[in-house]
Amino acid sequence: MIQAFQGTQSYRLTSADAEQQGNIRSLPATVGHCLSRFNPVAEGFTVVCSNYQPVRPLIEETCNPHDRPMLVLTFGLAGNSQFCGRDGSETQFTEGQLTVTSFHGSQGERRYRGGEQVSQLRLLLSADSVSHYLGAAVCDRLFATGRVVNHAFTPYSRATATLLEQLRQGGNDALMLQIHALNLLAQQRHLVEEVKHKPLHPRDDLQLEQARDWMLAHLDEPFSLSTLAMAVGLSDYKLKQGFHQRFNTTPGQMLLQMRMEKAHRLLEQGYQVAQAGWQVGYRHANNFSVAFYRYFGRQASEVTGKKK
Repeated sequence: MIQAFQGTQSYRLTSADAEQQGNIRSLPATVGHCLSRFNPVAEGFTVVCSNYQPVRPLIEETCNPHDRPMLVLTFGLAGNSQFCGRDGSETQFTEGQLTVTSFHGSQGERRYRGGEQVSQLRLLLSADSVSHYLGAAVCDRLFATGRVVNHAFTPYSRATATLLEQLRQGGNDALMLQIHALNLLAQQRHLVEEVKHKPLHPRDDLQLEQARDWMLAHLDEPFSLSTLAMAVGLSDYKLKQGFHQRFNTTPGQMLLQMRMEKAHRLLEQGYQVAQAGWQVGYRHANNFSVAFYRYFGRQASEVTGKKK
């Protein structure tokens, strides 16, 4: 039964108030437009796309919605919401951020502001699915306690945003759904995998930061690992090892991300494709266009802005 609380300004719902039709779960229309679509990817692996816009502040009570340990990756697409557990835990969900949690059962309440649209895409993985895709050691560590554990709250990249859009537009194509969902999981696996390294020396850490800054300042120039290593006083091997440990990527992958994100900003500002490519180190517009499409999944010419 829907109950008003805090006078008549807000609503509190229980799980019994939701209606399930096929793979769509919705709340009563009096609350607002609030529904979630569940798309199974594989046994124990589900993609959930939710869109909530309650007319008043909403508290949705949850009580063991999953009957087994779960890992949840929540990508905030629009708006903000919060989960408050009965154990005192709090989890934030914010536009542009990825929230990673694991739990045996989540008893508490989800909170939404009135009149605000909150869109999220979630990957739900059971313990068996985590063990299958990420390994038994990761599974054992994630579910070592019975409480809700927040593993990450971090911005996601443009490449991830592209995959999210592909997942949302995938429709009923089960094969593409599985491909995009697995790619999305693979992009984020480093957030839950435990990588043991000897701590970086403060001097090495500083040199790695300098290497990142040097790359950002020289995006329009030809790149070589040796040139970068010499610029900051590290060997090629130590530079590659340090990037993996400090940034969880390679120098080449970081350079590509920097170039593509700057190029995207330039295109939005109205630069022509060849101009944007030249400013991030591509001397041939065709090579830039191919790289841009591979990174973002769309043509550079489709990004429009006020032409310069």
